[in-house]
Amino acid sequence: MDREILCRVLKNAMKAQTIVYLYNDSTSKDDYYGGFVQLVTKDYVVMRLVSSAARAAGYLIARLDMVFRVDNGGQSAKRAERLYYLNQERHEGFAVSTFGNLLVNVLRVAMDQKIAISVFLDQDEERESLNGYVRHVVKEHIVMDDLDDDAESYGEVHFELPSIIDIQLGSRDLTNLALLYEQPKWD
Repeated sequence: MDREILCRVLKNAMKAQTIVYLYNDSTSKDDYYGGFVQLVTKDYVVMRLVSSAARAAGYLIARLDMVFRVDNGGQSAKRAERLYYLNQERHEGFAVSTFGNLLVNVLRVAMDQKIAISVFLDQDEERESLNGYVRHVVKEHIVMDDLDDDAESYGEVHFELPSIIDIQLGSRDLTNLALLYEQPKWD
């Protein structure tokens, strides 16, 4: 998708505070993210995600060069916006510096504040999601503790910054993962 047009569509949606649907996984063209655009930089978009039930669903930080489609102004988006406001939904605050690389800044905030995140990786035409905690960020090398749904560790995963398609944080699933991780194990 043409970057200039993409940025214009996203910035217009941000200004109007309308929900957009963003597609960034070319291997699964039926998968998308819906939400309000919070920030658009030359390389990234930050969205306040909204679930299909019109509930606050955390944040998304996505690379613009991976976005191949944006839907704006449809009936389902208008319905979700209306329900979001009628239910008085709110996203928790999330602030990150836009100075430097936004993905690195998000990873460092997640590491420093011990925030559970989900990282969507592009590895040679295969996609993989990692859920857990960032342990180290050294230049473009990231080390993450990958956790299963019960917060049990699969071990450390090492990957490079350019392989990141997007990062999610603040979702109900990640909040539950953090709760399980922080509690003593039940036998």
